[in-house]
Amino acid sequence: AAMKLAAVSCLSLVPLARGGYMDLVSLKDRHPDAVCLDGTPSGYHLHLAEDTDVGKNTWIVYLESGGWCWDRESCDERCVKRPELCTSKVWPETLEVGGLLSRTSKDLHISLRTANKVFIRYCTSDAHMGDATAFGGLQFRGQKVIQAVLSDLVVEHGLGKGGASERDLLLFGGGSAGSRGAMVHLDYVLPMLGSAAAGVDVVGFLDSPLWLDMPPFNTSDPERWNLAEQTATIHSFAQVSHLGPDCAAAYPDKQWKCMLGEYRLPFLKTRYVVAAALHDGFGLWALVGGSPSEWSTAELEYVEAFANRTALVLEHIASNGHAVIGMACYTHSESLSDDGFFKKHTGGGKSLNYALHHLLGLAEGANGAISVIKYIDDCRTLGCGKGCVPPETQEEEEEEESDEPHELDATPAMTISMSTMLLAVVSALAI
Repeated sequence: AAMKLAAVSCLSLVPLARGGYMDLVSLKDRHPDAVCLDGTPSGYHLHLAEDTDVGKNTWIVYLESGGWCWDRESCDERCVKRPELCTSKVWPETLEVGGLLSRTSKDLHISLRTANKVFIRYCTSDAHMGDATAFGGLQFRGQKVIQAVLSDLVVEHGLGKGGASERDLLLFGGGSAGSRGAMVHLDYVLPMLGSAAAGVDVVGFLDSPLWLDMPPFNTSDPERWNLAEQTATIHSFAQVSHLGPDCAAAYPDKQWKCMLGEYRLPFLKTRYVVAAALHDGFGLWALVGGSPSEWSTAELEYVEAFANRTALVLEHIASNGHAVIGMACYTHSESLSDDGFFKKHTGGGKSLNYALHHLLGLAEGANGAISVIKYIDDCRTLGCGKGCVPPETQEEEEEEESDEPHELDATPAMTISMSTMLLAVVSALAI
């Protein structure tokens, strides 16, 4: 089970979770400028480790996924279809999350399983990146929310309080839109922590941030998206400032590139693990569309070119000292799914969970002398990965579940599977 939620209510302060659930914490009183698209106060779900837990000095901060919007029309449509991505009014008081944020899975090292866990809610519609007002008063305040949460963790909950003598590990990341936001902020996390940074080591966890600068297969199809052009549009109004000095210098006339994974990831200096499916389900839906089982020969050739380009970017990133995993799977952002995070794997048997453990020095049997942590499938044809669910099987699951509600993020009493995620991608406007 990946994510199950309790009753929905307005955002409020509640007793902090000490069991399996994460409880909602409001930013309203301490950080009134950290608001959602509609101006309501943002917040986060939190589970604090016990003082006796092995993971008491480990903090996992995960930015929620859920797309973005780029004009008044797309924002209005998004807020009708997915109100929880625009307002805190409908957020639940508590939730239980699986995958990386699980508190029960024995597949997680005990220091991760019992860590302090933070799930930053996503309601700013800017991939957690912006700091602007646009389109008649909509608030794109992703950066302010991230800063507010990090400050709250320091002041209210003791992140970094041990100083240099008892350092904390902060695993900062997210999935899909959350991973793109985490990518943009990663090298800025320590400065955002203020004086507490002296007692914190930061490592990134980026699940599916790798947007490619490729034109859609059919450039005349109005239903397809040019992800680069879309990113440039967001950059034009969202006032994204965490672009990285080296990246911004490399692209002085096209600084939107520093918001796009293909261009920004190679510039990051903070160590991170990145997962990018060679047949990323969202990327291919955006660029190709339709059903994989109905793709033409020409479309399948485009898919292979997409896979090759993804693999090349991952190879370059790995050479810079980061950990990469690229499964030849038709999938997207499954790090909060037990099946996706723990079980789905490369042909060599390596999961995203294993790649993370390897980077942190926690993987059993891993060769600590290996400086390049790289798990990339060799094949490129659609569905060729040995550790993946075939695309046809996903489509069958989608047909069987077509009468049920589908949400990409947390929804009441729902378990998230890859099939529901891909359907939700279509309705969520963008990831």
